[in-house]
Amino acid sequence: MTIETQKNFLGKTQTILMAEIESERWSSWIRLGIAVGYSLLAFYSYSVDDISVRAFALQMGAVLTMLAYSGYYLTRYSTTRARTYSSFILVILDVLVITTVLVSYSLMGAPSALLCGSLFSVYFIAIIFTALHNKLSLSIFSGVFSAVCYSAYYLYIFLFKGGPTDTWISDFSIRVVLLLIVAAIAGIISRKNYATINKVISSEQRYQNLVHRLPEMLFTLDERGKFLWSNNTSFALLGLPAKVLPGRNIKDFLAQPGQLKIDKAEFKGTIQIKDLNGRTKYVDCTLQPTSEVEKPLIYEGIMTDVSDRELALSQREEMVTRLHQYQKMESLGTLASGMAHDFNNILQTVDDITVQVQKDTAEPETKKRMEVVSETLVEAKLLISELLALGRNKLLDYKNIHLQGFFEDIIPLYGSQLGSKFQVVFKAPDEPLWIQGDDDYFKRVFQNLIGNSRDAMENGGTITIECFADRRHGEKTGTVVIRFTDTGTGIPHEVLDKIFDPFFTTKKKGKGTGLGLALVQRIVSLHNGRVFVERTDKRGTTFRIEIPESEGGEVEHDTTMIMLNRTPSMVLLLDDDPKIRAILRFFMNEFKYAVCEASTVEEGARELNKHLAECEVLIMDWKLGRDDPHAAIARLRAIKPSLIVIVVSGYPPEQKSVEDMKIWKWFTKPYDKNQLDLEIQKALFYAKKGSKKAGKQGNG
Repeated sequence: MTIETQKNFLGKTQTILMAEIESERWSSWIRLGIAVGYSLLAFYSYSVDDISVRAFALQMGAVLTMLAYSGYYLTRYSTTRARTYSSFILVILDVLVITTVLVSYSLMGAPSALLCGSLFSVYFIAIIFTALHNKLSLSIFSGVFSAVCYSAYYLYIFLFKGGPTDTWISDFSIRVVLLLIVAAIAGIISRKNYATINKVISSEQRYQNLVHRLPEMLFTLDERGKFLWSNNTSFALLGLPAKVLPGRNIKDFLAQPGQLKIDKAEFKGTIQIKDLNGRTKYVDCTLQPTSEVEKPLIYEGIMTDVSDRELALSQREEMVTRLHQYQKMESLGTLASGMAHDFNNILQTVDDITVQVQKDTAEPETKKRMEVVSETLVEAKLLISELLALGRNKLLDYKNIHLQGFFEDIIPLYGSQLGSKFQVVFKAPDEPLWIQGDDDYFKRVFQNLIGNSRDAMENGGTITIECFADRRHGEKTGTVVIRFTDTGTGIPHEVLDKIFDPFFTTKKKGKGTGLGLALVQRIVSLHNGRVFVERTDKRGTTFRIEIPESEGGEVEHDTTMIMLNRTPSMVLLLDDDPKIRAILRFFMNEFKYAVCEASTVEEGARELNKHLAECEVLIMDWKLGRDDPHAAIARLRAIKPSLIVIVVSGYPPEQKSVEDMKIWKWFTKPYDKNQLDLEIQKALFYAKKGSKKAGKQGNG
């Protein structure tokens, strides 16, 4: 199971750019405030005939311009391509708007000397504002452009207002020089701000990189034992990234809750923990309060993985015989079967909450993270299914697979993961090829084969996948042959008879589990096929997979029509876990179903009798405490023979139970709630039509 981890902090350039954008955003808010306030003042002056129509038009034009570009920047600043030059453009617009507003007063006969002083003061303030940024060039540009506009205004006075007085030239020169001096000072301040921010960011990055690269897990807890912060080592140690760990209690990860006491005394010792995947680890833990005076009490701690040391102390001999390898495989299958229900219940809960968060949130980043969690849950589900497949006789969900479409879907996905040094070539006939199987399992066959080929081609190479039908004369169907060829180093002939053995691997220690090809062989055999090495030498290896051909995809009923004409109904939820019932109730209500619920068969019978007319569907867990699920279905069907039964369980489907109890659909957790809704509507549709369609097993 993989969860997206915290990786890199923002680079310095990006961080400074974000600070620059934030500064300009504040400036834009200030502009908006000034523009709104001045527009109100202009309207008031115009209403009492203090300003002329031309002056009012100029002022409102300038104010609307400021409102437009300030509002545009606030709403589009993160998407504009001209982000590097946006500050300069805003300075130009600010100076032009200021100049336009003051020129409007000259149309009303305001004294030129007063306007010159006012214009100088406003330019002065505008230049000072550029010190909020981190660009020396922006302050200099603002000063120069203000000086140019100021000069243009003096030229306007000279040409249209009767010429300057004796003191105007000296005043003009002094004010222009002052504008340039202020610009230089603002530029120096900007440069100092840039240097200071750069130092702070560099220092913070060095500290964060150091802390998060430590092999030890550093963390802080509150007085109840809940994580407040952790470095990135939490993912390696606990299976949770640091950004999602806060709020989780450290006691949730303890194999024995009593081995760690959180009190005012310092704790040191070796404890046993279980990570998110249920793996047991030993860690050296040190935990101490920061200060007894500080309220609330905060604990600082460090954990170091010492599992290897503890393993070396407790186990000194390695069991590497072939008999023990098969015993481990049997134990693994037993363990997977035993834990599947509870583990899949957990996965289902997480999946339900993830779906709801994706639906409720409007934040793209949150949606993206939830998609990663959903993809991870699919991987977790497939991992459990793979382990179960090693000990089962049948797959979970057989259906028709169109091979050309199947490979066209997975080759781009797996090919993009290989890198530029590798090429995947697909060859297939124009006629469609069909097989019966489980596409989720079948993907694992080629995921493992592609992974092995990548490892065998260290310098890159070509993977060729070729499929065709091998039929006898006159037969409509035959055998579908899939050839999988790489240009790697080949497989040593002395180990060819061992490559499909569980836990056999030729890879370096830590690089492979030895389950890949064993799983490939098992999945192919579950598809009534076989796999073997057709050729291997220095030019590469070819695996040949032979699977019975199917006649083609079955035609399902028009589900679009069914969903457009939904059938209302009440659903009885039968599950002994209140959390599962609560989540199911939430989704059933969301799909507009009425809901009644029960935790035992007796409660279910009472609820069904109470809502006998309207309740048509039973959604139940296959594990109901001490109640036998077969007896439960029989008891409820005795009350209402037409009751539609859908099973949602952490266990894989039992085909005999599905057929004997006429179960409409068996969903293995985690499953898609939309698919559950679709199956309910299909069941109601066929029931309304009087269909005799039999129950079927499935994996939603």
